[in-house]
Amino acid sequence: MNRTRIAIQGGPASFHDAAARQLLAGNPVETVPCTTFRSLCAALQQAEVDVAAMAIENTLAGSLLPNYGLVQEYGLHIAAELWMPIDQNLMALPGQRIDALQTVLSHPVALAQCSSFLQRHPHLHPQETHDTADSAKLIQEQQLQNTAAIAGKAAAALYGLEILAEGIAESNQNHTRFLLLQREQPATLAIANKAILTFRKPLHTSTLTLLLSLLQKHRVELALLQHLPSTTERGDMVAELEAEHVEQLQEAIGQVRPLVEELQVLGLLQKAARPAATVSEKETAAIH
Repeated sequence: MNRTRIAIQGGPASFHDAAARQLLAGNPVETVPCTTFRSLCAALQQAEVDVAAMAIENTLAGSLLPNYGLVQEYGLHIAAELWMPIDQNLMALPGQRIDALQTVLSHPVALAQCSSFLQRHPHLHPQETHDTADSAKLIQEQQLQNTAAIAGKAAAALYGLEILAEGIAESNQNHTRFLLLQREQPATLAIANKAILTFRKPLHTSTLTLLLSLLQKHRVELALLQHLPSTTERGDMVAELEAEHVEQLQEAIGQVRPLVEELQVLGLLQKAARPAATVSEKETAAIH
């Protein structure tokens, strides 16, 4: 049976690995590890893989704005999205103690998500790597003493590490949104209720007022509007629009197009449900 080759940022047991399998649930998949988001997009553009999974937003770290720019730059299309809970844990070789640790390896976003934990343990010196799970792999392969990784429980299980502290992110509401990317533009879904756009012209106050008025007229919600980071003066922006019906989105896009320059529709897709909020035991105790 043919497997769908899907590019991911990171390796086996990474959060991208889990997201890829959920995005293609019911299909046999082969994940293809990439060290950077740019190399992931390049692999898809050059047909080295069939599709790609890429993180775009985290509830604690915010939007990964450069990734919208990569989708635009490589001419890729967004086919679907997924919200996934993220569990961050401190892990090391069996027999290690937290007070004896010196270095903590992980992806910079994961380190940022666990900043309070690291502040409470100032003897732990964070060191950035390209992936959470590959940090655990490095410790196992090199048998690194006095070194820990921050990663998911699946990485600890795969690489035989001991979890020294569970759930160390700032909040138990730590979720990441992932995009499923394709080379070809997918057929418009009748159930599509979300559009992701980029355009070039900076919005002046009068233009923005008119844009918001048009969206309101078509009962379309502006869920995101941000400038994309750039080394030039292009002034690219990204917008995410949400509506009940795809026709509302299409009509709104048609009326917005004359107000901006170089509008690109990166995706018309079905909005993913965010995992329901839960209350931790600690928060419950505080309430009562």
